Amino acid sequence: MNTSRVLLFSLFISLFLNVSAQNSTNSPSSMFGIGDITVGEAGKYVGMGGVGIALRSDNFLNGLNPSALTAMDSAKFVYEAGANVSFEKYTTRGRSSSSVTGNIRNLGIGFRVIPSWYAAAGLAPLSSMGYAITVDQPVEGTEGTISSLFEGNGGLSKVYLSNAFKFSKNFSLGFNLSYIMGSTTQSEVQGNTSIKDISYKKAFYADFGLQYNIALNKKWNMNFGGVYGYKQQLSLNNDRTVINSSSSETLTEKLHPKSQFLPQYFGGGIALNNKRLTLSADYKFTQWSVMVSDNSSVSYCDQHVLNIGADLLSGESFTNPWHYMIGAGVSNSYVVLKNKKPMNYHVSAGLGIPVMTGNLVSFGVKYESQAGAGTNVQKNQMFSFFLNLTFAERTPRSKIY
Repeated sequence: MNTSRVLLFSLFISLFLNVSAQNSTNSPSSMFGIGDITVGEAGKYVGMGGVGIALRSDNFLNGLNPSALTAMDSAKFVYEAGANVSFEKYTTRGRSSSSVTGNIRNLGIGFRVIPSWYAAAGLAPLSSMGYAITVDQPVEGTEGTISSLFEGNGGLSKVYLSNAFKFSKNFSLGFNLSYIMGSTTQSEVQGNTSIKDISYKKAFYADFGLQYNIALNKKWNMNFGGVYGYKQQLSLNNDRTVINSSSSETLTEKLHPKSQFLPQYFGGGIALNNKRLTLSADYKFTQWSVMVSDNSSVSYCDQHVLNIGADLLSGESFTNPWHYMIGAGVSNSYVVLKNKKPMNYHVSAGLGIPVMTGNLVSFGVKYESQAGAGTNVQKNQMFSFFLNLTFAERTPRSKIY
């Protein structure tokens, strides 16, 4: 790998490390578990509703299925970087609040190592925690109330190395090796007393993918994809600090909370495409019920996600096509508040603009809404704007050595 590639990817890593600690959510529901999950909300497939398990392309890195790397041009290095800005609105019992957040979503580089072996490396956020809630609680024996302020921030990120192997013209297998790391800080201030809990989390993780593609006729192809990730317990190091401002007393202790996990998941996808049009659908099951809540009013349930999307090409389909994307999806929330199970719905659209041969700038917009949670449970609405840059450097040889 030449010096320019090393410097460029080092710049990517520096940018990620400088901004990854920033919150990409201000949702009160992120206070539970490991925070709001951000996996899959990056790259070109945002405009297609979040599909990607069965998608293959030589001009973008598919973070949803590592086996898709085998579709890359064998004589190119492919770089990707993405970011987003979101406007969120929360409504509870007729009262509303809003926030604006943003963050880097993905940084990566992919290439062919040797014939039939492809690889990629990168960084991406995994979850985000960010909230500030003021609650008025009654004082026992009086008619007065006392205010408590609950705040939280932080999240998890992953550094990953992907490998994919092309066993035949139609069949590919791949896997991701990831190091998960991050911390969350949650605090409560009531009167003269403040309590701050800091949790440092880490884990090594692997997940897997496969794809199989067939030609239906001279015009149409069909791709099938599958992904799987196993249950992995997080290594936790938790500290609690209690400060009483009136007496200037500070107490620090180690906590031993209930275990937290990266849940087991599996999913499947199908894509139908010709030179101009791609239609795709994904289903994913995530076993969040293994998580145990410290809050009696909060529990976790398994999540089902269904996404559909389409990508229409215009212009010269082989060199510099424009991409027009649209998609939608539905899922249940894995956080159950007061026995209420809200549903999440989203619609999205995107535009991919070619910038010189082999390079693509993708814009995506996504609207999300939550429904079915009841009048006393918070409802969320979010409008997000995504930007993704994919650019390729053609090498004089088809290998990196």
